[in-house]
Amino acid sequence: MSMRISRYLCVTGCALIFVVSCQSKRVPISSEVKPEMPSLPALFSQLEARQSAIHDVKAFVRTKISGERLNQSFRQALLVRGNEAIRVDTYSLFRQVLGVLIYEDGKTLMYDPGANRVVYGQEVWDIMRRVLGTHLNFTEYISVFSGGIPRFSHLQVKDAQWDTDKTVYRIETIDRETKQRVDIEIDAYTLLPKSVTRFRGSQEMYKVCWDDYQKVGQLNFAHKILIELKDRDETVLVKYSDPVINQGLAPDAFQLASELVN
Repeated sequence: MSMRISRYLCVTGCALIFVVSCQSKRVPISSEVKPEMPSLPALFSQLEARQSAIHDVKAFVRTKISGERLNQSFRQALLVRGNEAIRVDTYSLFRQVLGVLIYEDGKTLMYDPGANRVVYGQEVWDIMRRVLGTHLNFTEYISVFSGGIPRFSHLQVKDAQWDTDKTVYRIETIDRETKQRVDIEIDAYTLLPKSVTRFRGSQEMYKVCWDDYQKVGQLNFAHKILIELKDRDETVLVKYSDPVINQGLAPDAFQLASELVN
């Protein structure tokens, strides 16, 4: 099994390197002229169209996780397919495989190279804490990594207003299913999302910030994502390197389980 695992990871890694290296040049987004702010329904429709425009993402990323007793950095290979699936291959600074995590159709598994086995359920969170120092609920955050607002289809607008210098448009929404408040900030110059904050009662649960937008093909894509986990006082900073968008993913990109378990 060990030889088969090594061969599988090697092939996957080489494929990622080839695909990412073929990405077209990214172009900074101009923010010199502030456009006219569309109506709120039109703005929400624009955000919805943007969410559905990015079908898949491939990228190498540098991830830094910080907390009171936590300060770790990793190289990772990232594959994202809509709101359905994500794969994260984590490497040490010396390019040693530390773990391969796959979330697909509501199920999470992780390959633990230390024990040379695939784990499921609660063990995944245990290994994530051991390897990364923290854990993320990908059911909630998967859309974040392709620039999407979590649970956007469940949000209903309650109020909207400018900030004091009219550079940011703040939209207060309510999640129709969880009844939680969700605040969205939109850049007045680019009309792109800057941040989203979800509350539990009056307390912030998490805040996601998107920054360093660049043109990738015809789409604007944030090359820096900051996730602030308020209840744990931890942050996850992800910086993208030459992401590839909407070029399709291999049919077996999320089939690590079947490769290793049989």
